[in-house]
Amino acid sequence: MTLRIITLTSLALFACFALQSAQAAKADLGATIAEVNGHKITEDDLQRYIRSRNLPAGGASPQQRTALIEELINRAVIYQDAVALGVDKTPGIQAAIEFQRVNIIASTMINRSSDRFAVSEADMKKEYEARKGELGGKELKARHILTTSAKDAKDVIAKLNKGGDFAELAGKHSTGPSAVNGGDLGWFKTDTMEKEFSTAASKLKKGSYTKKPVKTQFGWHVILLEDRRSIEAPSYESVKGQIRVGLQGKMLEKYIGGLRDKATIKRN
Repeated sequence: MTLRIITLTSLALFACFALQSAQAAKADLGATIAEVNGHKITEDDLQRYIRSRNLPAGGASPQQRTALIEELINRAVIYQDAVALGVDKTPGIQAAIEFQRVNIIASTMINRSSDRFAVSEADMKKEYEARKGELGGKELKARHILTTSAKDAKDVIAKLNKGGDFAELAGKHSTGPSAVNGGDLGWFKTDTMEKEFSTAASKLKKGSYTKKPVKTQFGWHVILLEDRRSIEAPSYESVKGQIRVGLQGKMLEKYIGGLRDKATIKRN
């Protein structure tokens, strides 16, 4: 789980730095736009500040740009006063600076390693074909009656055997949230349900119900299969972006995993 979180975070940082690179190509980021006691404020500082304020990069009006430059000047004079007073030397500030330093360097490393995470069209098509069945597959439409004991479930089955209406019995006896809808679960893929539930439902013929209670972590179920259908897999173009992100995630995970394997890691 930890490695997965690191990977997803790295993907976000990778995208962020890619955007910054594109923006850098459009402006002279080294140009000085103001000076405060000899300290230069550059176009790069302004663009970073714009991004930190979640404003559209390069889209600020002349008035907004002027106001933002004045804010940077204000920030600079406050910073210089704080340094003169030694605020930057306090342990808390030093720890925060070090934390940000590690973040920036690690993120830059991901950005500079972007070539190794490039995904070709052939790779994406191969992954699509391998997962085509998973992306499509089959769906079931079912109802269920959830009870707290096997005995209660067997009592429900006995009533069904005598011609009882499934939806009515669900409304009276089911403890699940679908009881108000007669136990209706709608259409679902089998992998979205508990394994025991999906296995039992998949074996049923259309219109039949389980003759024995089905146990899951939620309780005891009586299941009625109303219908089944096949789902056509989405087109390659519609999921191409998701496939690219997934493959890049695997590459990043492998890269980070290799570094972790070589590292000496201790946990307290």
